[in-house]
Amino acid sequence: MTHAVETTQRIAVKTAAEETATEILLGPGVLSEAPTHLSRYAASRLVLVADENVAPLYGEQLRDRLARGGFRADLLRVAAGEEAKTLETLARLYAGLHDAGVERDDVVVAVGGGVVGDVAGMLAATYLRGLTLIQVPTSLVAIITASVGGKVGVNFMSHKNLIGCFKQPALVLADTDTLRTLPPVEFQSGLGELLTVGVLGAPRIFLALEAGGARDLLPLMAEAVRCKAAVIEADPYDRLGIRAKLNLGHTFGHAFETLSGFTLPHGLAVGVGLHVAARLAAQLKMCPPELPVRIRRVLTSLGLPAELQGYAASDVVEAMRHDKKRTGGRLRWVLPTALGEVELVGEERVPSALLEEVLTELVGRGLVR
Repeated sequence: MTHAVETTQRIAVKTAAEETATEILLGPGVLSEAPTHLSRYAASRLVLVADENVAPLYGEQLRDRLARGGFRADLLRVAAGEEAKTLETLARLYAGLHDAGVERDDVVVAVGGGVVGDVAGMLAATYLRGLTLIQVPTSLVAIITASVGGKVGVNFMSHKNLIGCFKQPALVLADTDTLRTLPPVEFQSGLGELLTVGVLGAPRIFLALEAGGARDLLPLMAEAVRCKAAVIEADPYDRLGIRAKLNLGHTFGHAFETLSGFTLPHGLAVGVGLHVAARLAAQLKMCPPELPVRIRRVLTSLGLPAELQGYAASDVVEAMRHDKKRTGGRLRWVLPTALGEVELVGEERVPSALLEEVLTELVGRGLVR
């Protein structure tokens, strides 16, 4: 990966419900200045949360750097992967904060990918009725999505993010140098999310990926964060229908993740969900027929799956019926109408036979019938 821009991008996200804006610092070397960035917080203690993979890479390093900068910093570890997004993990973290004597003016720092951001965000939102949260995303998925928007949560009853709330971080330190240590599949997962943002509202991202693949990622990441920030500022709590556009690919994607037992990486599932949504939109004559073709081509060029095998259409639909975004017991999907434009579509507008046909073609092959 090369950086086209070697300067830190500063992005502010201000919602009407927050007294101050979230500041996002995105670029190489951001973490080296962490003590300076955190000096504005009058916390007596910083509690870092990292998973067992990220802790030795960045968690311990950041804790020690903060300690040298005069901060009192502790590090709590959780399991790596989706298995950590549970109420049990949250309970262990509550106990860790209690044992450390954490008070209301202390700060929780989430160091890692989207899972850690979710769990640590829930921790900060609920312990002592709310602590300041700082996000330090170390994966491409987390930089693009989890660190922006304030949605945090844990899985429950085998369903993704069924328990959650909103918790805007006060500060996001997104050091792009951390992407160099990402496993290839996690990097690809982030590309799936990046492409999806390009389709839902940032066409320049899609066109750049279509033209040259995954080169010069820093400006594309900044574009994705700004796109999301604009949506979130307009609809911070997902009540006006504006923020729903960010769910493009996610209703299908979350179903695929659930059915895989959370072994399918999030961004890969969302990428396939994006392709399914585009194919469905084309069949409904909501978008040009070439759009799903272009999406499939870019997914393939990035080394991402455009289809899956072995997922029965009926199982996918059943999994989606547990999706928290349904209303009145009815499913809703965000479908693309053009590059950079989407529409929220209710289940009543999508013939069940067509939905089954598209799902069977794109994710159901290889089933034993």
